[in-house]
Amino acid sequence: MPTGSNYLAYSPEVETIAPDEHVTFDELSRTMQHITRHMATRYRHAYRPVHAKSHGVLIGTLDLIPDLPEPLAQGLFAKGGSHPVIMRFSTNPGDLLADNVSSPRGLALKVLNVDGPKVSNHDGNTTQDFVCINANAFTAPDPKGFLEQIKTFDKNLDTPEGVKHAVSVAARATNAVLKAVNLPSATLEGIGASATHILGESFSSVAPLRYGNYVAKIGFAPGSESLKELTGKSIDLSGDYNALEELIKQFFRHETAVWDVKVQLALAPEDPIVEEKEKDFPIEAANKKWPEDKSPWQTVARITVGPQDTYSDPRQLFVDERLSFSPWHALEAHRPLGGIMRSRLKAYEEAIKYRARRNERERVEPSNIEEIPA
Repeated sequence: MPTGSNYLAYSPEVETIAPDEHVTFDELSRTMQHITRHMATRYRHAYRPVHAKSHGVLIGTLDLIPDLPEPLAQGLFAKGGSHPVIMRFSTNPGDLLADNVSSPRGLALKVLNVDGPKVSNHDGNTTQDFVCINANAFTAPDPKGFLEQIKTFDKNLDTPEGVKHAVSVAARATNAVLKAVNLPSATLEGIGASATHILGESFSSVAPLRYGNYVAKIGFAPGSESLKELTGKSIDLSGDYNALEELIKQFFRHETAVWDVKVQLALAPEDPIVEEKEKDFPIEAANKKWPEDKSPWQTVARITVGPQDTYSDPRQLFVDERLSFSPWHALEAHRPLGGIMRSRLKAYEEAIKYRARRNERERVEPSNIEEIPA
């Protein structure tokens, strides 16, 4: 196990900001706006430009583990205690596809009653968000690559859903063959992921964030046996347009679930002048998986969710229409890091503003879990 002196110490210098990246950020924001406006014209309603379709909204409790070692006892996780949390499960596209069209799955968390200085755009609020997908690395290395992906989404908005389904099934089969010979394709993973139970997935921030005095990624993994037995479990998504929603509803009619909250701390490079793309724990190359054999994921908290109605009309409308999730809803101690994270600030904020204006909804950043409908 690495010691504290081996971990990468946070300072503003851990980021390398390209002089022209603001141009990419502007174009990314415009492209996301186009997706949102295009979908608003189709559906007569504005949805998120990514992760538009939710499948379940859970209310739970985050229990922080007390007396952690110093490198883990940072920011929100510096001491024991409990916080209410909101969990939103989703899939990646900006259109409302049937669940048999495979795509990356998302988990967005909002932790309530969080004290401490926030990043400037979130000043005055008492929440901390973590925005995750079911992967340990991003599918693009940098903001320009991210922009190209979003442009691809934009170009395919009008592709018939049946075609998207056919491509998804074909990609799923092709990727199964590639995996059998140990050659998985990151591209196909995005559109041809296996049809497995969403509650058995592990999720991570994929891009780094400040972790108090250090730098880390944060993740959420099944902790209870009730979730672990769903990991990798094949399911039939063809019978219901909203099959994932139904799976989550059925589970939480009677079951309780526990997720382990984990962090993977970055290690300082042995050679301080090594190029970013050659580092084991890069900040700016978000598509590189950090090696777990050198810095394993370590548990810092647990989330418990009991039986509940995970998709009641009032709850779904409140969370999808009035709440927003962003990695930039954050403590200064958990400031997002790297180009992928920086690119999200303007794009997400502009999308949030447009949706609220187009749908005539008042944005809410809750201060009490009782604000969330049952």
